Amino acid sequence: MADMLNNKKDIVRKIESVFERLHEGKSAYSKGEFYNDEFFIRSDYALVVLNKKNEMLISFADHTRPSYAALYALLLDEIEEAPLFICHDYKTDRNGSMMIEGENFSSTGSIIWDDKERYYNMLKRKVKDIIIRKSKE
Repeated sequence: MADMLNNKKDIVRKIESVFERLHEGKSAYSKGEFYNDEFFIRSDYALVVLNKKNEMLISFADHTRPSYAALYALLLDEIEEAPLFICHDYKTDRNGSMMIEGENFSSTGSIIWDDKERYYNMLKRKVKDIIIRKSKE
């Protein structure tokens, strides 16, 4: 059990280091959070969820340039301990905030941040539709 936890923490450090490299000087984008044994990290361009099976699920904002998305994917794919799954892009509003489908609010810019369960469930829905599976040997 301790080895699994240490392995997850090692993967998380590597994911955060990718975000640190791509968002130099913006510390808000280089640290994620654990919720219900899953890890979440998000920037203006990408959302990564490390699920309970240690699979990295990534979704990109619809305004993310393809070259930038490719760079995220290449850097995350270097993390040998976790397979990478690329999911459908998520929609953003004109300010770049993540759109919330089927909710009372229109975007994450309006969400009540105290409702962690609703927020993290919404993030998990953004990585539900996998389009590419990059399995490790």
